[in-house]
Amino acid sequence: MKKYSKIISLTLTMGLGIGVGNVAIAAGDSVTFASWGGSFQDAIRSSMLAPAASKLNITVKEDTTNGIQDVRAQITAGAVAWDVTEQDLPSCETLSREGSLEPIDYSIVDTTGIPKELIHENYIGFINFTKVIAYRKDAFGDNGPSNWAEFWDLEKFPGKRGMHGKVNYNLEAALMADGVPMAKVYDTLATDKGMARAWAKLGEIAPEVTVWYRGGSQSAQLLRDGEVDVIHMGHNRVESVIKSGIDVAYAFDGGTMDVDCLLVPKGAPNVENAMRLINELLSAEAQARLAVTMPLGPVNTGAFDTGIISGEQALLVNTHPNNYDKQLLVDPNFYIGQLGELTEEFDTLIQQ
Repeated sequence: MKKYSKIISLTLTMGLGIGVGNVAIAAGDSVTFASWGGSFQDAIRSSMLAPAASKLNITVKEDTTNGIQDVRAQITAGAVAWDVTEQDLPSCETLSREGSLEPIDYSIVDTTGIPKELIHENYIGFINFTKVIAYRKDAFGDNGPSNWAEFWDLEKFPGKRGMHGKVNYNLEAALMADGVPMAKVYDTLATDKGMARAWAKLGEIAPEVTVWYRGGSQSAQLLRDGEVDVIHMGHNRVESVIKSGIDVAYAFDGGTMDVDCLLVPKGAPNVENAMRLINELLSAEAQARLAVTMPLGPVNTGAFDTGIISGEQALLVNTHPNNYDKQLLVDPNFYIGQLGELTEEFDTLIQQ
C-alpha cells in the first residue's frame, strides 16, 4: 500500500476554543493520525475523525502507514510526525517492548467498556476483525464447512480452497482442525511437540489449497468470482461479497479474531491532543458509527447500547456478546521474535 503524497486535514474554523475536561483547547491546535488508507481510512474519517475534530475544536491531519517500519524510521530520525497511529497488535507489543511509545494517559482516555486484555500501558485496542470460514452456497447449499475439521475434510466437503498466504492464523487453524480446543491453541504452540503437530496438519491441506491469497480485496474477488468454493477470509470482506448479490454463508465459530490498536510514538509533537483524540476514537458512539459504516468490530462494548447499531445488524458484528467467545483471539506474543522464521518455513511449505 503506497502512502499518500500529501496529508489530509480536517480543519475546523472556530473562535476562541472550547473546554475539554479541565483543559482549554485553543483554536488552531492539531493532531496527526495515520492509518491504512483506502476505503478503510475513508470510513474512519467520516465516522470518527471528523466528529472528533468538531468536538475537540482541533485540526485532525491524516497520513497513511505501511506498518511498524514507518514508526521506527520516524523515531530513529528524531522526526516524529504522527501523534496517533493505528498498527496491528504484534507491532504495538513489539514497539512497546522496544521503549518506542508514549504511555497512554488514562486520566484522559476512558476505558469503560473495553476488555481488560486490550488495555496496556502504552497502547490500547481500537477495532476487532475476524477471519472466518466462508463458502459459496452454489457449491455446498446451506451445509458447507462450518469448522476447521470440516475445512480440512475434502472427502465430505470437496471443492476449491482459499487460505491466507501468510503464516498468521494458519497454524492456529491447523491445530483447531486437529482437535485442539480453542482455549489450548497457544499453550500447544508453545511446545515443540505442539508446533510439529501444527505444521504436520497444515501440511495435509497445503497441497489442496487452490489459492494462497495475499490481500483482503483479493480474497473477496476469489469468493465473488467462484475461483474458490470455501475460503478463510475477513468477515467484513465476506459481507461485501454478500452485498454484491453472491449467495455465501459464514459463521464466527472458530474464527481467528485479531485487533488493531492505537499508539502514540515516543516524541510525538502533540501528545496531549493525541490522548484526547484516542479518547474520542474509543467512545461508544464513535465505535458504533464505524461499525455501521464498515463491518468491523467495536472494542467498546458500549457501542451496542448506543442505538446506532440496529439489533439485526449487531448480530453480524464479530464483537457482539453472542459472537465474541466463539472466536480465537490471536496472541501477538506468539509471533514476536519468531515471525521471520515461521514465515520462511510457511513459504517453503506452500511452495512445494
